[in-house]
Amino acid sequence: MNRPFAILILSITIFASYSAKSQYKTDSINLDSGFSLIRDTISISVHGKMTHALEFNDKYYVLFEKPLIKYGGYEKRYLYIFSNNQLERVVDLLDEMIKVTYLDFYVQNDNIIFKPYMNRQSYSFDTKNYIWEKIFKTDDLIFEDADYYICSLDFGEWGGKTWFIQKKTGNQYVLECTTPLINKVDNTYYLTKAFEILKIKNPMELTKCSSDVTYENIEKTGLCYSWYSQPKGQEVVYKNEDVNYFDYFTYYPKIVSSFVLNNELLHVYETDTATYLARIVNNKIEPFEKILDDARFFNGHLSYRCKNINGTNKLLTFKTKNDQVFGLTTIKGNKIHVTYFVNNTELKPRLLGTEKSDEIFEHRLESILADFKKLTLTAMESKEKEWGTFDITPNHTIGIWEKWNPNEYDIDLIKAYLVVEDSIISNSIIYFANKNNDLVRAVTIDWEKTNILTPKFDIDKSVNDVFLRRFNELVSILTNKLGKSNPANAETQNPSFSWTIENNINIIIELFSWEDYNNIFLVIYEKK
Repeated sequence: MNRPFAILILSITIFASYSAKSQYKTDSINLDSGFSLIRDTISISVHGKMTHALEFNDKYYVLFEKPLIKYGGYEKRYLYIFSNNQLERVVDLLDEMIKVTYLDFYVQNDNIIFKPYMNRQSYSFDTKNYIWEKIFKTDDLIFEDADYYICSLDFGEWGGKTWFIQKKTGNQYVLECTTPLINKVDNTYYLTKAFEILKIKNPMELTKCSSDVTYENIEKTGLCYSWYSQPKGQEVVYKNEDVNYFDYFTYYPKIVSSFVLNNELLHVYETDTATYLARIVNNKIEPFEKILDDARFFNGHLSYRCKNINGTNKLLTFKTKNDQVFGLTTIKGNKIHVTYFVNNTELKPRLLGTEKSDEIFEHRLESILADFKKLTLTAMESKEKEWGTFDITPNHTIGIWEKWNPNEYDIDLIKAYLVVEDSIISNSIIYFANKNNDLVRAVTIDWEKTNILTPKFDIDKSVNDVFLRRFNELVSILTNKLGKSNPANAETQNPSFSWTIENNINIIIELFSWEDYNNIFLVIYEKK
């Protein structure tokens, strides 16, 4: 890719960032329906995406997840705490909290809880000392009033159950309903799902539980599929009959949340173009006030506990078409609070072009080989940031082949960066270092197929030929910098060249080409 095209893409990215900042302003609007829409904007720099959020004691607690580009493992997670629209603190999660696929994040009994789905070990956050504490007992409470505890479980393909546990008698009543949001109007309970709302006037008219299907027993044994209750004691007040639950490609308008105002059940309703306030009229959803454009609300899978525990409306999370802009919404009385986050950190690598990539490669050689034995990781982190490469460091340590560490240095720290050259080739560098002295002990660079771009571009040339030409270009750069190579293996299908320079530093570059697999590999290390 040529330089003007790369500059154009950079300019568009910068313009989009400034446009986002100017578009989402702090203001307050009085709507015709009697609601007030209050909008705030927080500018942040986070290398990650929002996954969960909650509001507690007038602060936002937001979980961010660093995206995985290469190397597998688990995404790094951080807890960001915001107060008065300002970042107050960033808190790391414990290592075992990172290795979690599904989780819930909620407030219960004035405690912030992090609950993994597959592990009974949960965690409580100390908001005064900013530390995580292990706890061994949490429950699945979703609502509580003077008469009932209401718990719910999600069994995936087996559906789910919701229990009304009577405080006075301990009797339990169950229905087949998976993790609904519950509101109460007078003495009637409303259970909201994305495409359905149930009405329960008297929980004792539901199916009464025998001992083997109580919440405690099902939660303990996991025998979720052993018994199903009959649909009695409930009334369907709204249901979208057009939804095909096995159609994963069609968008269906949905109910995002429900809340009570002036003894009336109202809803936050999302379509493919906007978000509305709505009510149910004659078993049909009726939007009456648009509140947001360009928003897609989301909730973490298996994240449902305590969202409306005492009738306090849940905090809603949403995305926009701009990956750099996302936000939070809550409704308090007739006030709708929307907080936009405008992220100044790029979340995806951008195309830099071959010319810029060669420039970075030459700068890397100069910096790395100037005095390899004294090269620090801190210095190279600063350089990579200056060059505009994309940080793809994984959470786990990557080992290095022992022949590239013949001096048996301790290597327990790595940093990795990505450069997208064009639609065909990208290169990634790994610095292998020692945590105690910060010294880099080996460096590897891989040139591989670009597979992280959207949209993908048509490739009109043989990829094998493209990699061979790129390999020859890199060998030429190395030769100009280092001089004549050692005796080369240049006649085979997988050619390689090597150089040994001052202080016994070895540089090797190799091309691997086999059918549709292509890789150029370079390693720099100290010989014994």
